[in-house]
Amino acid sequence: ATPRSTARQLVREALERYGLTPEEGMWDEYVLCDVVGRPGGVGGVWQVEYLRPVGATERPLVLQDVWKPKSGCSRRFEIRRRQEVDRICDSEDAENTGEPPP
Repeated sequence: ATPRSTARQLVREALERYGLTPEEGMWDEYVLCDVVGRPGGVGGVWQVEYLRPVGATERPLVLQDVWKPKSGCSRRFEIRRRQEVDRICDSEDAENTGEPPP
């Protein structure tokens, strides 16, 4: 990864490297997420405090340089299925508006 690498490029490279190459046209099933959290909980499990899907053309290494998590937290980038991320974001939106999740 370089500062010029986009989120889409990093997702594709990671999937290829680990042999998870989806069929052509299925790349959009995966998304790079900017995850802020801290180790803790039972067995030191990572506790997510913030999760945001990174836009396909955003540059994660630049993002990492210009925005730092609050004290006591760490950032990591995770590749997740878009469907899972959409579900999480929809639930958070519903929580914030007081509406039931879809």
